[in-house]
Amino acid sequence: EPLTLTASLRPEPIPGEVEVCFANHVRVYYRDELTHENGSCHLTSHRIAWLSNKRKQGSKVPVHMFALPLKRVRSYSPKKKLFSSPKIVLQLLPTTPLQPGVEPPFIMLSFRDGNRDKFYEQLNIAYQNRAWYKQDKSTKKTGGEFTRVVGIKGLMQQEKKRMKEAEKEVNEAFSDLNALMSNAEKMVKLAKRCSDGMAARDNNEEQDQFVKMLGEMGIPSPVTRELAGTKYHEQLARQLADFMAHRLTAMGGMITLPDAFCLFNRARCTEMVSPDDMLNACRMFDELGLPVTFRKFPSQVMVIQAKSHSDAKMAQRIARHIEKNGAVSAIEISEDLRMSLVLAQQHLESAEQVGVLCRDQSEDGLFFYVNMFLAKKMTADSTGKELARRSDRLPPLPSPK
Repeated sequence: EPLTLTASLRPEPIPGEVEVCFANHVRVYYRDELTHENGSCHLTSHRIAWLSNKRKQGSKVPVHMFALPLKRVRSYSPKKKLFSSPKIVLQLLPTTPLQPGVEPPFIMLSFRDGNRDKFYEQLNIAYQNRAWYKQDKSTKKTGGEFTRVVGIKGLMQQEKKRMKEAEKEVNEAFSDLNALMSNAEKMVKLAKRCSDGMAARDNNEEQDQFVKMLGEMGIPSPVTRELAGTKYHEQLARQLADFMAHRLTAMGGMITLPDAFCLFNRARCTEMVSPDDMLNACRMFDELGLPVTFRKFPSQVMVIQAKSHSDAKMAQRIARHIEKNGAVSAIEISEDLRMSLVLAQQHLESAEQVGVLCRDQSEDGLFFYVNMFLAKKMTADSTGKELARRSDRLPPLPSPK
């Protein structure tokens, strides 16, 4: 089947899907013929996703990629020959009736990194759990019950049943650590369901922000060192980029590394990452061509920012705010533009550096004004070009160490 990728070139998860294993340098054989050479293989609760390590010319997109749903696998077995890489043979269910004497189709996965046994063990668990079958059965069951529910009494019964199911899931999940991990996906769905209910009851701005954060808690398939092996930092960087991409839009395009570290680890629950691993993953953003980038200011403040973020546009935004409200301090900009104090200070200093703002430092504190000398020389249409020209003249930022 065709495979859809996220912005960081990881397989786009389908509803209810959880990634359970990863292997690199995997070859694909159709019957006994080598069809795909050297790729990464993702095993999930629903399918096997394979992505070529080769990229299209001038692009980061893999040359070949596909997904094999586990429900199309009839049987599987390990295979080992002398002087050859260990393999897993996947017998497929035929899509059309087979002619007499025709061998059923099968696919072989060849593991050159020696992690065939771990992959096979996780494949056995995923196949026995049959998450796709349970999901289809649950969907059909829910649809049937919905047609039988009538009136207010029926709605009350349905709500009461959902509450009982939620209570049961919480009790089972928190009974021990293993149960908690096996029910992680259910807990994420429950958190989102709670956030939806809270959002319907309260329109308070702070409450809405808490609701959104609650709804975004939990990463069903956190990348771990055991899961990704030697590709740990690369896969961690891709997952971090996916996690931060849409959040940066609501945060003005930038977030400090400590804030990102807290959000990411909260979402990963018990599979937390260390500060060193987080930093190493961030340093790979540009190398992997991801939609976010890592930046270090001269003040040593480290941030993750969207590639679409522009210092010139932020400087113009701050200048318009000052023209409307008068001189501001870093605290006032932080409150008015809803960003952290550290970032507010950095944006003000960057705007001052390109000449958009000027400062007034006295006993009353540090305040910033629009630079009237520059404002008289530039029209509104040429502001962006002028800022870009001035930004190009600035010395380059030191590379993070």
